[in-house]
Amino acid sequence: MHISMKTKYARKRDRMPLESTESLSSSVDVLTKNPGLFVPALAPIALQVFFLILAHTVNPWLTWMGYFIVPFIGFLSICVTVDMTNDIVNNRPMDLKKSVDLVIDRLGSLILAIVISAICFMTIVLIPVALFIIVIAVVEGTDAVDSTEQSLSFVIKNLGEVIIFIIVVIVVQIVLAVLQAGFAFIPVVGAYIGAAISWLATIVFVVMSVNFYLSLRQTQKQLPPPPPPPPPTS
Repeated sequence: MHISMKTKYARKRDRMPLESTESLSSSVDVLTKNPGLFVPALAPIALQVFFLILAHTVNPWLTWMGYFIVPFIGFLSICVTVDMTNDIVNNRPMDLKKSVDLVIDRLGSLILAIVISAICFMTIVLIPVALFIIVIAVVEGTDAVDSTEQSLSFVIKNLGEVIIFIIVVIVVQIVLAVLQAGFAFIPVVGAYIGAAISWLATIVFVVMSVNFYLSLRQTQKQLPPPPPPPPPTS
């Protein structure tokens, strides 16, 4: 009896990498069926283009103002996209206003979460943890400290799947970086196109992260506990 239960448990564990990998490809399906997920990114795109125009027509130093304002608005758009994606994956209607209100209501906690996430990114080793802090903070409704602890636990429990996810993200980023470099050679509009591609790619990564997290979380809930060890034989 113990052998059959252990075998069944092992088979379910073996299917986890497959399920986590499929969650990445399903993100494309989510985005194509719900293009409204790109709407939050329009705000940082418009602001970045605005500051680029000011830098070229009024004063180049105005670009520095954009370096502070655009990332903050971009951070808000990422949090809104996380909540909208969470609703879609859980078969709830996507509601931009509801997601914006949620982010504004929890703004202080989310800002602290992004600060912790940025610090984790700088350590290199904790980059996998940093990737999911904001996702967990929005999806689970936890504060910055709890989100960090849960992200660390999530990464440790799913280290193999997380490594695969990060490799996919790196490969996609390299491809997009090459595209952006190519657009940079286009006179006048090249910088604007590159900015738009950068933020739209960010939304793709956010949807992938949410889908990946929810997929593995659901899989873990469905797994039965491991069987108890057989009684010692005398």
